[in-house]
Amino acid sequence: MARKKSAFYHLRIKRVGLNEERTAEVLGVSVDDVLRWDIEGAPVMAERLLFLWDRKNVGHEGWSGFYFSRGALIYKKLRWRPENLLKYHEYIELIGKLEMEVERLKSWKSIRYTIAEKIAKSISG
Repeated sequence: MARKKSAFYHLRIKRVGLNEERTAEVLGVSVDDVLRWDIEGAPVMAERLLFLWDRKNVGHEGWSGFYFSRGALIYKKLRWRPENLLKYHEYIELIGKLEMEVERLKSWKSIRYTIAEKIAKSISG
C-alpha cells in the first residue's frame, strides 16, 4: 500500500511544479530531505519559501495583479508563456501590415493603379 503524501508534496508537485532535484536546489537541502518531506511533511519555512519562489509579482506601475509562476506571466485566469507572447507579436506585426494595405487600397489613386496593373497583366499574359 502506497504511503499518503504530505501537503508539502502536493504543494511541490501541483502548485509549484518542481521535481525533487530542483526543489532541493531551491531550498538548499538534499534530495533525500525532499523525499522524506514528501511523506512526513516539511518545516513551515520550506513551504513558505516554495510559495515565495513560485509567485513573483511584477513590481512596476501599471502591472498590479500580474505575477510570474511556473515560467508563465499570469493575470487573473489568463496565462502567457514566452512562445505565446512572441507569436502574438508576430500576429500584431502582420495585422499592422494588413491594415496599412487596406488603407492604401482605400484611396482612389491606389484603386486605379491596382486596376491598371491587373489589366496590364491580363493583356500581357
